[in-house]
Amino acid sequence: GGGGGGEEVVRGGIVFVDDASKMADDLCSSRSKVIGEEVGYSTRWLAFKHLTYVDPTGKERKWDMVGRATRAEGATADAVCIFATLKKAGEEDTILLVRQFRPPMRGETIELPAGLIDGTEAPESAALRELKEETGFVGTISNGVHGSGVTPPLPLSPGLSNETVQLVRVDVDLDAPENANPVQELEGSEFITVLRVPKRGLRAQLDSLAGRGYHVFAGLYTLALGMELNE
Repeated sequence: GGGGGGEEVVRGGIVFVDDASKMADDLCSSRSKVIGEEVGYSTRWLAFKHLTYVDPTGKERKWDMVGRATRAEGATADAVCIFATLKKAGEEDTILLVRQFRPPMRGETIELPAGLIDGTEAPESAALRELKEETGFVGTISNGVHGSGVTPPLPLSPGLSNETVQLVRVDVDLDAPENANPVQELEGSEFITVLRVPKRGLRAQLDSLAGRGYHVFAGLYTLALGMELNE
């Protein structure tokens, strides 16, 4: 393909990268950048924005997006989601899922426990707080053989929004007295059903739930598929 100013611009292509630190910075998409932003409409929770960006040929283009209006300056991400593993002596591990009505889907979803980060709250603190509020369980951050229990900020739907989430792995000791009788601490607008499901065979459980008409969160299904491939 051609480019501006006599410079050739490669459109796409396949690049094999065996070390992310060596990824070329002059790939086609790397030359794009946002040069303007206009807020068209905003609420307490969301902002609809019109972006202007320059593509690799130097041509200006437009893009509409929606972003959260709740992210504080300096916050690492918009929200956290929690992969909570419940452990009890003599039993196989289980995990916590939540079922709730999501108006945009016009139905109920199956998700991981999750919530917005308050201000510049650390993702670990946000995860333990949201876990207690949504499920009633008290957990500890998992920092085992797999490294840090917290992921980098991850985009959820980058063609639509700049919303990011950090996945936090948490262990819940069911033999601990604080988890003997968990009680949710829901806000008035929250109606959340807590599901405890076997960790092994999670994808089959999600397929069954989807077959019953529930909307399974994409990140949860992807995680379950990865776990299955590792089994």
